Amino acid sequence: MKRSDENWRKTAKGVIKIEYKLNADYPNYRTFRKAVMIRKGEEKAAWGPGYIAPELRYSLDGEEGIIRVRYEDIPFFTSDEETGSEHMRDILGAQSGKRECAGRLESVYDAHLKEIDFNTDMELTENEFVVPCTSEKYLSEELVSHKGTMLLKLSRKDYPVPDFCILNSRFSQLDKKARRKHVVSALRNLEKLTGSALGDAENPLVFAVRCAMPRYIPGLMPTFLNVGVTDDVFDALSRKHGRLVASKIWLNNMKTLYGLLYRDRGDFDTALVRGCLKSDDVAEIDALTNLLRRSIDALDPGLARDPLYQTLFFIDKAIEGFEQNSDLFYTFVKNRESFPSLILQKMVWTIIDNNSYPGVLYSRHSRTGLGRQVEFVRNIFGEEIMTGTIETKEIEYFDRAEIRDDFPAVYHFDPLLERLEKILASPVTVEFAAESGRNWDFFAVLQLNKAELTGRSSLLSAVDMFNRGVIDRERVISLIQPYHLRQIISGSIDDASFKNLNYFCGGVSVLPRSAVSARAYFSAKAALDAKKRGEKICICKENFIPSDTIVMNEMDAIVSVNPAAIHVVTACRSFGIPAFLNLEHFGVRMADHMLINKDGEIIREGDWITLSSKRKTVFTGRARFKTARFQKYLDGERFEMEEKEEKVFVNMARAFETYREIVENADLDSIVNLKDLIKLIRNDLRKNPEKASHFLNKWFDSHTEKYLEQTLQSELGTHQAQFSLYNMLTMERKIRFFKGILSICMREGLSGYNAGSFMLGRFICQPHPIRFWRDFTPEETLFLLNEYVLFEKYIQILNKVGERKINRARSHILNGGLGSIEVNYGYAGTFLTLKLNMASPEPYFAAMKEHYEAETGDLLKILCLPYGRLYDYDDEMSFKRLMGLCRAEGVNVPDRDDI
Repeated sequence: MKRSDENWRKTAKGVIKIEYKLNADYPNYRTFRKAVMIRKGEEKAAWGPGYIAPELRYSLDGEEGIIRVRYEDIPFFTSDEETGSEHMRDILGAQSGKRECAGRLESVYDAHLKEIDFNTDMELTENEFVVPCTSEKYLSEELVSHKGTMLLKLSRKDYPVPDFCILNSRFSQLDKKARRKHVVSALRNLEKLTGSALGDAENPLVFAVRCAMPRYIPGLMPTFLNVGVTDDVFDALSRKHGRLVASKIWLNNMKTLYGLLYRDRGDFDTALVRGCLKSDDVAEIDALTNLLRRSIDALDPGLARDPLYQTLFFIDKAIEGFEQNSDLFYTFVKNRESFPSLILQKMVWTIIDNNSYPGVLYSRHSRTGLGRQVEFVRNIFGEEIMTGTIETKEIEYFDRAEIRDDFPAVYHFDPLLERLEKILASPVTVEFAAESGRNWDFFAVLQLNKAELTGRSSLLSAVDMFNRGVIDRERVISLIQPYHLRQIISGSIDDASFKNLNYFCGGVSVLPRSAVSARAYFSAKAALDAKKRGEKICICKENFIPSDTIVMNEMDAIVSVNPAAIHVVTACRSFGIPAFLNLEHFGVRMADHMLINKDGEIIREGDWITLSSKRKTVFTGRARFKTARFQKYLDGERFEMEEKEEKVFVNMARAFETYREIVENADLDSIVNLKDLIKLIRNDLRKNPEKASHFLNKWFDSHTEKYLEQTLQSELGTHQAQFSLYNMLTMERKIRFFKGILSICMREGLSGYNAGSFMLGRFICQPHPIRFWRDFTPEETLFLLNEYVLFEKYIQILNKVGERKINRARSHILNGGLGSIEVNYGYAGTFLTLKLNMASPEPYFAAMKEHYEAETGDLLKILCLPYGRLYDYDDEMSFKRLMGLCRAEGVNVPDRDDI
């Protein structure tokens, strides 16, 4: 906007008032330091791709304008309004060519930067346990967590991440006494980064403790907000933010402390606290806070008085929570060396006023794939929206201008979404906090993840990104999962039907955006019989074992009472089947083919239940589903449609055709890992087995080393999927596979669990022809027999004690503590072709190693018995089995006394 000299003179005299509103990134130390470096003209100092200059909207004499300002302008606009107005006048004057204004600005900038420049070179503690957000080192997800690596990556690129310091996974393995000094170091880092101090009566440090694992597991790890609030801190917060805001902060702190101290008491009404936090009645909030405070003081008075003591308490509880729930974490992480990291991060308060809010920003609408989506609730703490304890509001928009007035912080950040999609090669979700003041709105990034979308949204988003050149064909295949395709052709729950469903329990959902109604059955036989009758089936078990994956493939839903269900997670993600785990955590037990919840309500065999991942709930009753009209449309059926629906179907049909074309013409080099190969073969090409087999064998030829390497990195729970691929290899390739993998294992001393989680034993536990065994030396053959024995031991112990015990004592049970098995004559049937190939048993006995399982020697002894001991030559059926096998192999039937 151009201003006349007359208007400017009036403004300079103070006749015309300037109104302004600042939209900016949430200030942090790294960005602040970068601004100083750029101001000083340091070489190579430049803004990263995550920085957007602050935007100032202003009104001058009734005329409005928008300008970009500098990062160093932010402190002037977030202080008092008079200071901001004076600074604004100088900026406008300088842009109009007023030298005196430009001179004042430069003087102000120089004085301000000189005053604070000494802070930009401060020393922060960084060691094997403590990692500040300024670290430039490469740090693995195993060390600092998935969330930690992402926040570090974003910070380095100048995205608006609030200051933080990480206590890494090595820290969480220390004892309490050893942890203390590293907590102090992390807090000192955070104090230096934020310019505040723990427990300070003027400028107190208040922060969040965010717990995270190497793999992103939404909703499983706790976040503790408002850590460090005590009596003195409360008074400081009251002076800085007002009594109402301070009271809400302290109530949230007391609520968390009370919940951890009195975890097993049933008198804690979280709904009451949530309602109170939404109230503007300070007296009501304080009354509840004082009630909780008295209970806390009765057990541990230091928690509300000593901020360091309180911090250590929260950290101890976070680590205890991991230790008590390690079964569930192992189920998802599937890494015996995984431990949590703790991220101490400056609080961003979203309860300052009704213009502040936490939320989730989707680069693509999570259900439709069209436009952007914001899920939010104004004036609440972020923990409620992230854990799903409150019903969120949402908006969609297609042009950021649509949200400029109502969501200025999101409006400011929106241009960065396309850059973030390129970073993750995927649609993204940004967990954020929008903090506002009288004249400013800040956007803070709390986490970035690949978006969890519906099938429709995943299809449209992936194909659109492919068409725009953001991702390649390989990434399209990776992004569109089996459950996405199921959702596209399946119905969704009609919201009105939830009124007729009854809450039974919560649970941990395996698949995002999934829902199903099915009848509950408690045994594989009953479930399969019901499936044959055409029923929709949910199989419910206390424990699942690898062999259950065969049954899982036939199910419509799966429920596991305990959390240790690696095979369930893997199978359900492969097959696209909704599943809920860890029902026991929500008070559910299984008895006499029934599920019984904490209130004594019962689900019996054949009862209808409904699983909803969005609501994280198992309901009793059958939901009504909206018809999957898109499948009918794809099938060429013509029916009446509204204009909007028809437009959606046309776009989806085009995207679906593009996806099919990508799959049908998949390039060998477009698949780079076994996970995507399994998905392509078992799902996308399942209707064309000949092409699937051809593709697999060609891929094996082109990527043999990768196939071997990734097989040896296989995890528990992937046996069934890997086994199906192995069986599609030609015999010549199976031989090449084992020759190559045996060479690696025997050279590097890999076996059993360390050789692909018993995968080799899984592959060899079926009959192979004589020509297979001819290619292996006695040494290689004995190694394979030993792998077979190890696999059988693993299956036996899994059947006996379940996956939970294996998870709790993996290093002991899976490495030498597998117990024993009884090797009988029945085992010989699997290896009869090996026996037929053995010219003499001596080389095989000579190949036995001391460290091999004793049962391997027993199996070899059985294979060296006369044929008459293994088959009854006088029994027609027994002899026919032997004769049929010999005929198939083209060899003569041995005499009964031959060995």
